[in-house]
Amino acid sequence: MELVVMELFLLIVVVSIVVNQKGSSSVINYHDVDAAGVAGAYIGYLVLALLSHVHIRGLFPFSPAIARLVTILHIVSIPLLIFVWMNSIEKRILSKTSYTVLFHVQRSLLELFCIASFIDLFLNRLFVFSPDLLIIGGSGIPLMLGLSTLFVLVEFYAALVRWKHIEWHERAIMVLTALFLLFSLVLFEVFRQPYMLSLSSAFMLLLSFLSWQRKELLLDWLTRIPNNQAFMEVLKKGIASHQRRTILLLDIENFRLLNERYGEDGGDAILSSFADFLKTTYEQAGVFRIGGNRFILMFPWLTHNELVREVNIIKEKTAKGCTIGETQVSFHVNIAIVEIPLQKNTVDEVVESLSFTMTEIKEKRRQPVIIFNQKLIGVRQRRLDILSILRKALLEQDMIQVYFQPIMDVDGNKPVAAEALMRLQDERMGIISPEEFIPLAEQAGLISMFSEIMLQKVCTFLKAHPTIQERLSHVSINIVAEDLAVWDVTCRLLDILSQRGVDAKKIGFEVTESMVLSSNPIVAKSWEALREVGVRFFLDDFGTGYANLESLVNLPFDTVKIDRSVVTNTTNNHELLSLIAGMLQRLGKEVIAEGIETSEQLEVVKSTKISFVQGFYYSKPLPPEEFLSWLEESPETMKV
Repeated sequence: MELVVMELFLLIVVVSIVVNQKGSSSVINYHDVDAAGVAGAYIGYLVLALLSHVHIRGLFPFSPAIARLVTILHIVSIPLLIFVWMNSIEKRILSKTSYTVLFHVQRSLLELFCIASFIDLFLNRLFVFSPDLLIIGGSGIPLMLGLSTLFVLVEFYAALVRWKHIEWHERAIMVLTALFLLFSLVLFEVFRQPYMLSLSSAFMLLLSFLSWQRKELLLDWLTRIPNNQAFMEVLKKGIASHQRRTILLLDIENFRLLNERYGEDGGDAILSSFADFLKTTYEQAGVFRIGGNRFILMFPWLTHNELVREVNIIKEKTAKGCTIGETQVSFHVNIAIVEIPLQKNTVDEVVESLSFTMTEIKEKRRQPVIIFNQKLIGVRQRRLDILSILRKALLEQDMIQVYFQPIMDVDGNKPVAAEALMRLQDERMGIISPEEFIPLAEQAGLISMFSEIMLQKVCTFLKAHPTIQERLSHVSINIVAEDLAVWDVTCRLLDILSQRGVDAKKIGFEVTESMVLSSNPIVAKSWEALREVGVRFFLDDFGTGYANLESLVNLPFDTVKIDRSVVTNTTNNHELLSLIAGMLQRLGKEVIAEGIETSEQLEVVKSTKISFVQGFYYSKPLPPEEFLSWLEESPETMKV
């Protein structure tokens, strides 16, 4: 009776755990067939054991035929449970080839035993039953025990072979599982009672589920490959053991645009397809998805030729792309490579080096693959120094300086407006150009705070010099998409305009073409709120990005600033500048040509009927006092 109560209790406990975890998906993720399979096999074993022992104890007697069937099913469920359990372990630790061979051999043995057992329902040779329908002879029980023992020993041998590649907690569980099961099988042979087998299986399954839970926490929910936390753990161990490794950071280029074009489901399909490719192609390497559109490949140290071969394989795959519905989608991957150990040989150093190298790729856009080396260490250190200065500048805002560059009317040769440009002043590093610190501020999530400070300083300057507001139509400030993508930031910008008492019509925001193409509804809402109070918007750096005619016609800006790269392009006698200027003028847009540095460039711009220019030919960006002096010496201004 005690055996029936124990099995009933274990069944209730295990079913409760499975049902609860199926609902929460925290321990047994049902993408993980192994965990679900072992749980199902154990529940099946307990149900059959319970039915068999209920009959034997006379609590619920079956007919002779049913009783024989239940007993044989109970016996067969033991090697089946152990096979499923051991197979789930072997699948995790062995190579695909080795696992496949072992799986098919063991499954064939199990199938032969099952077939022979069910045939024996009619032959009564493997299992000899007493009149009370208890097994009293035959070779069935020894065969079952031998087959179960074989499955356990195969798993134990596989664990020993792969010992160095297995986490310590998994080693402990594998060894304990094998020992407990072998001990239980010995006791079953001696006493012909499954007490120990049921108890030890329940105990070890609980430990295994805890291990599976830990594994689940280290898996990416979408791609089912290890996540960033798993990468950090592997990296720490590799660094601690001073292992030589080659690490590749893979970044899918323009993934946001792919997501917008094919939808989130399409984007997920691209990520899953790429992850599957990495898993199947690089079984011996560590494969991780560390977030978003970024993946990690961690190899043992690769020679140059080996590295080139792996990079080419990845390029070939991404060129072929993947299928979304009926559409074949190809994509491009940037690859940052770091070889460890580095100088300091710390986790932070490796992560920063990977991130820095990827930033180099994205900023320079000359080559999609860069290997971090000693030459880049000084550059990276300067970036880290600048990042530290940026954070310091938010507290000591005097370090943030505003320079002004006039915008000129080419016909009257008079200043009509100005652009406010940010400079960063540090005692040790001197003046840092925006080309260096703006991208870093964006990456660090600080750019919106700097935009707010710039607006405060410009409003304070205009308030302190009312004549500037009378003489210039506006002063423009550069902003980025992040500034308008968060409604709270927009509200703070509106508050600054209101509190400083400056006419919002005297403020202009210069936006890039990437913001024009943004589909974020918050950007559109922010844009409209700022326009309602009078802020003007200018399309900046036109000619370098992806703005199209629909954007130029429909979006609410009246002035376009042509990038200096277009102005300095002498191909076909400045034909590109003429075409762009003509198109914008026909669309009714005011045009400002940037980067005018010579009288020849000015004459070319005049020939295209562009009305306004900006550049060093008239004035470099000037600090406030110098700009005021320059403005006093210039002719009377007119408004744009």
